[in-house]
Amino acid sequence: MKRALLGAFALALACGCGPSPAPSRAPEPARSSQPPPSPPREINLDEESQGPPDAESSAAVQVMLERVARARGLPIKRAVPGKVLDRDTMLRRIRETVEEDTPKDALVAQGEFLAALDLVPSDYDFVAGAFALLGGRVAGFYDPDDGAMYLADDLDEAEAAETLAHELAHALADQTFPLAPMVDYAPGKGDRLSAVHSVIEGDATSAMLDVTLGSAFKMTEDAVRLAFVAATAMSDVGQKTPRAITASLVAPYIDGFAFIQALRRRGDWAAVDEVWRAMPETTEQLLHVDKLLAREPAEDVAPPVLGALGRQGYKPLVDDVVGEQGLRILLEDVGSRAEAQRGAAGWGGDRFVVAAREEGEKRLFAVAFRLRMDTVADAAEVAALFERKYGKGCRERDTLGPAAWDARGRDITFVAGPYERNGGKPRARGGCADALAWLGEVWQAAPPNGEAGSTRAGR
Repeated sequence: MKRALLGAFALALACGCGPSPAPSRAPEPARSSQPPPSPPREINLDEESQGPPDAESSAAVQVMLERVARARGLPIKRAVPGKVLDRDTMLRRIRETVEEDTPKDALVAQGEFLAALDLVPSDYDFVAGAFALLGGRVAGFYDPDDGAMYLADDLDEAEAAETLAHELAHALADQTFPLAPMVDYAPGKGDRLSAVHSVIEGDATSAMLDVTLGSAFKMTEDAVRLAFVAATAMSDVGQKTPRAITASLVAPYIDGFAFIQALRRRGDWAAVDEVWRAMPETTEQLLHVDKLLAREPAEDVAPPVLGALGRQGYKPLVDDVVGEQGLRILLEDVGSRAEAQRGAAGWGGDRFVVAAREEGEKRLFAVAFRLRMDTVADAAEVAALFERKYGKGCRERDTLGPAAWDARGRDITFVAGPYERNGGKPRARGGCADALAWLGEVWQAAPPNGEAGSTRAGR
């Protein structure tokens, strides 16, 4: 199986075509004179252990597949097998896929990045927490490797119909636009994978609502966002999960749906199909359709140097891009959604590095993040939010070491650590003098760029 580590902070651990969060009871859409198409009375897929689905179950899937195909405007090229799994089995399949296809250090580094930026508690187990959230919220997924869709065994009839429509939309897309090459994990391509993931999930969500409501345009983007956020936040596991993690789970569905709806207003599904043939390269292009149409590229930002840490044996585990979607999620931790959206909208490019070195049974980490905004004013707007969260200059932390940052021109640089982990809570291995020295090395290696402003279009 080939999978990408997707989502704004790589939360959607399994693949770019699922897993789907459990359907929520969304706000009622506007009534129309025509009732929405009703789902099949009952969808009973066989448990995986019982072999292939029976004729009745296969017929139910085929009926829904035909309805989704009519709504989505894509041909049915082959049948789609359907299986029902209990949650433990479903989560085990997801975990096995992740462990098979995603480097372990990539998962570790994602957790350390979140911890270093104070987006999760210092002792939070990112991988375990992410799997727990998925295990509690996943309703189903489509596997492009075997062309089958899988549903959780505890969905009610309406939830099963919604999830079936969503996963069959993935299956139809895969038959016309092969998904596997699009969602393969690729080092350094995190933001692009987040954009692709969002397109895939937005497409399936819009098609699902066309089937279950009669038209996806009966629900506003805000109503869909509220439904996804509320369903996750009100769940037991969602209440125990850091906000940045839950936001990362739902972001591809929310942002992807808004993107697909914007395209459909321009040219319905034909406009969406054109994007499938040339996917967004950044989440900025996903969040701003005009930037997609202009194919406005991100600015090239050099990865932060390790400086003295490199000479001490630290080596990069991950060198990647957060992107506008990820920056918004970061800023939502300190500001309102509106503030975070405005701040992130000035994104021009970024790079972050998570570095580590071994010291006996201990593992030491250090994190650096270089952000470039479109204008000096954009950088100042984000810097104000950074100051609200991280204070000024440098702040000592007992567990995760010092956190230091600075804004110059259009650029912001943040460094954290070093700190060690040896089971239990981390422990600082440096102070502000070390962090500020590293910050200086990063600035010296790549001075702030374009203080007069970017040549890009901006907001």
